[in-house]
Amino acid sequence: MHNFLMILAGGIFGTLLMTGALYLLSLLTGKNYKVVGVLSTMVTNHTTPDKGLTKRPIDIIIGTILHYLIGVFFAVVYFYLWRADLIELTIGSALALGVITGIVAIAFWSAFIRLHPNPPAVPIPGYALLVGSCHLLFSLGLYIVFIYFV
Repeated sequence: MHNFLMILAGGIFGTLLMTGALYLLSLLTGKNYKVVGVLSTMVTNHTTPDKGLTKRPIDIIIGTILHYLIGVFFAVVYFYLWRADLIELTIGSALALGVITGIVAIAFWSAFIRLHPNPPAVPIPGYALLVGSCHLLFSLGLYIVFIYFV
């Protein structure tokens, strides 16, 4: 039960840090970096006629749940890498995993947006790079929670 709570708390906290940073960047720049909104729109295929994000509450709920489930999935991966002593639980390893996870996110988002039949208007290179970079915050969030629980 202890490990489950640690993984769940880490996944949620890391995802919250990353998502919060992206929403703050959206607010400050006026550009669309709202990862939950973009994910919600893409998975439900409800891009507005003007290429905007869906406003449907059920779509946002679906996107939010999916986003946090992905965060918890990556928390499971990090947990087992650290627990199996494949990687030492350090700030350096957290940052390294953040870079790796960020590269995966950049590749995923770039392909997902380009291949989607009706994507919302998002600046693909900038969006993918920022989402990827914010995985450093995700990884640091996991590190903080895992250190607290250990």
